[in-house]
Amino acid sequence: MHRVKHDSDLEALEALVERHKGTIFSLAFSMLRSREDAEEAAQDTFLKLYRARDLYEDGRPVEPWLLRIAGNTCRDLLRRRKTTVLPLATSEGAGLLEHVVPDPRSLDGDQVELTGGAVRHEVSQLSERLRLPLVMKYIAGATNRQIADALDISVSNVKVRLARAKDVLQSRLERILEA
Repeated sequence: MHRVKHDSDLEALEALVERHKGTIFSLAFSMLRSREDAEEAAQDTFLKLYRARDLYEDGRPVEPWLLRIAGNTCRDLLRRRKTTVLPLATSEGAGLLEHVVPDPRSLDGDQVELTGGAVRHEVSQLSERLRLPLVMKYIAGATNRQIADALDISVSNVKVRLARAKDVLQSRLERILEA
C-alpha cells in the first residue's frame, strides 16, 4: 500500500518536472547567472517540492508554490556565495531597455557594442533588490505574478522595483551616453 503511494508520488513529480523544468531553470539562471548554479537550484527546487508534498493543498495551483520554492532556493545560493561581485549579465541583456538607449540601427558598430556593454554593466551593478525583478522580467520573460511569487513579494512591489530599476538605469545610462 505505501509503495503504491510512493510510486504515484514519483510519477506526479516526474510530470511536474517535465512541465515546469524550463520555467524553473530560466528563473534560476536569471537570478544566479550561472548554468551550473541554475541546474543545481532547479534540482534542489524539485527535491524540496517532493519532500514537502504532504503540505500541498489539493486544488491549489502548484506553480506559485513551485516558484516560491525556486526563489527561496536561489536566494539561499546567493547568500552562500558570500560575495557582492556577480558575473556580468549575458549578451541577451543587450536589448534590455531599448527605450532608454538609442536605437542600435542609428549607431555604428562600435557604438552598438559600447551601448550593449554599458547596459550589461549597469544592470550588473544594480542592487539584488532591483536587479532580480528586472532580469526576471526582461531576460527570463517572467510575469509580474511569477516574479512576486518567486521573490515572495506583492505584485505591486514588483512593479515599484521594476520602475525604480528602470529609473536608475536610465539615469546611469544617460550619463554614460552623454560622455
